Amino acid sequence: MSYVETDHAQPARHNPELHAIAIRELRALGAGHVLDLPSGPGYLVRDLQALGFTGVAGEIVTSLHCFDDVSYAEVDMTRRFPFDNASFDYVVSIEGIEHIADPFAFMGEVRRVLRPGGRLLLTTPNVGSLESRWRFFLSGFHQMEAGPIPLDTPNIHFEHINPMTLSQLFFVCERSDLRIERVLTSRHRRGARLLRLLTGPLVAAYVRHECRRHRDTAVRRAAMSRLEALLLSPANLLGVHTIVVAQAQD
Repeated sequence: MSYVETDHAQPARHNPELHAIAIRELRALGAGHVLDLPSGPGYLVRDLQALGFTGVAGEIVTSLHCFDDVSYAEVDMTRRFPFDNASFDYVVSIEGIEHIADPFAFMGEVRRVLRPGGRLLLTTPNVGSLESRWRFFLSGFHQMEAGPIPLDTPNIHFEHINPMTLSQLFFVCERSDLRIERVLTSRHRRGARLLRLLTGPLVAAYVRHECRRHRDTAVRRAAMSRLEALLLSPANLLGVHTIVVAQAQD
């Protein structure tokens, strides 16, 4: 299957690499009803429908509601979603959470519209990679965040106003009854590989130290053990994007 649109009359498809990963992961889980948010023109829903899924493309910019074979909904990621509780088997959110100010409200809505046992697949730029950490040390700006946000930007939600580390995503997911099962990435950065060779044991020691400071109860021990493993994964240390697969808890 091709993931890059070649018809120049159609709107551009952004993040085809991430679309391909989302399709691979959802196919492995089995067909179901999907909400893609923010969907853009709805290419991901179109591809999934061809594979036996049903879906809704959630996109606040109604001019992007452009395909006759896609079901659209005007959805604001910062407000209550226009869907009933437990409406979807899957929610996919590709490169969206870093654009909104309140990830807790967003994740609460994701959990509300997911059926128990349903999955969230979410991607965001990996500001916790070793290469991004080095860039931040030198400049104060993370990878994929080129510099200061212009104060006269016409729409703050077009900007990365809330880049999130994996530990922050873990906390928001857990507080929203979404249990992260796996962390994936799109590809590894060469600079991050070099930094892991130079600093890997030291990074691992510090991560373990921080995670093991908060283990005074059984619940905390279980959570911190899971977080430690995620933070030390190659996907987190080396990856360009953070891709989490999380399950809605009962």
